Amino acid sequence: MQLEEERIDAELKRMGEMDEDDLEKLRVMRELKMKNQALKMQKWKAKGHGEYSELPTQQDFFDATKGSERVIVHFFKGNSPMCELIDKHMAILAHSHMESKFVKLNAEKSPFLTERMNIWMLPAIVMVKNQKTVHIMNGMDELGSDRFTTQQFSYYLSKFGVIEYKEARPESPCSEDECDHKKTSHKSKSSIRNASVQQFDDDDD
Repeated sequence: MQLEEERIDAELKRMGEMDEDDLEKLRVMRELKMKNQALKMQKWKAKGHGEYSELPTQQDFFDATKGSERVIVHFFKGNSPMCELIDKHMAILAHSHMESKFVKLNAEKSPFLTERMNIWMLPAIVMVKNQKTVHIMNGMDELGSDRFTTQQFSYYLSKFGVIEYKEARPESPCSEDECDHKKTSHKSKSSIRNASVQQFDDDDD
């Protein structure tokens, strides 16, 4: 608490030493940052960010990844408790992370994508950034089974650059050794990393 008060005092002192031109530049910079953020929010909303929705077809997967920089796709199976658990966390994160697009796709109705992306266990999470598949989570072992919170889920996604995470690192739902073992045990079956989504789209044509 004392360190925080000292930091604030130092910042106020620095601002007190600014001349009028410096203060005007600071005000203009802040206004520009606010306007830029507002424009981003409008752009994201227009692309369906802020909502968690289901993609009707496999082709919609390609359209979604082309239209947004960061996309998280939940491949699900109907009437699956684990898929419903992922749905709950995805819906929460969709509202709090406007910078990313959260969607889901019925795996049973998407045989081409599930085969090409080597999706072998559900629920599966496909993470796409700049139209490249950066990671695919098959099953829930990487999250420590079903013992994870929304915060832990968001931190996990942030490690692959598909959402921005600014909070303190949460405790892992499994021990460090346990999580590392689970990741290693499934490494040989892991899906295509850094594969171009456009390449899948071209193959489908």
